[in-house]
Amino acid sequence: MSQHEGHPPSADWVAQEMEQMLRECNALIESHDEQLGRLRASIAAIETERERACTNRDSARQVLETLRAAVLEGQQLRATRTQSANPRMRVVPDVVASASSAAGDSGDDPTDGVPPSGNPVVLIEGRRSVAIMEVISTDGRRNWSVRDVTEALGEPLKAIRRNRSVLESLHDRGVLLKEEVPGGRGTTKKKVFYRLAAPWQAA
Repeated sequence: MSQHEGHPPSADWVAQEMEQMLRECNALIESHDEQLGRLRASIAAIETERERACTNRDSARQVLETLRAAVLEGQQLRATRTQSANPRMRVVPDVVASASSAAGDSGDDPTDGVPPSGNPVVLIEGRRSVAIMEVISTDGRRNWSVRDVTEALGEPLKAIRRNRSVLESLHDRGVLLKEEVPGGRGTTKKKVFYRLAAPWQAA
């Protein structure tokens, strides 16, 4: 609706303009209310799904921790039972045979570094030392690299340096046998392996 130029708007014309504006505003508000309602419903659904995921994550974490604790307890029980049967027995199978292949050309004594027979049970202190010994005790005939031990502990590779230090300490105490073998063609770096060499018990 238009108004003639030079004439003031009439009351009817103003009223009609306001009514038109009122209808447009009501339509816009209603449209926005519908959009807000859909957004609120979506947010509520997302929050519910997130809460459910958090609950499932906590449950899975608790189950995993319980499982790992049970595995470690079983390994320790197995090691304790094996050691208690003969606490002065040395568990060093095929040490001379495995070491002789690495030391044949150099003339080294393949029994170097092997603790004297008849050692009593070695008491191991420290949570990490005990955990490493439990891993190695699961297979006393196996040669374990630092990487093998780290992966068995479920730790990242950055823990290799720390675990190597612990393994060296355990070797110095005579509870582990350390074996170095050539790293292969084209390299002078040697591979280092550790094997259970004496009965042990957590202090």
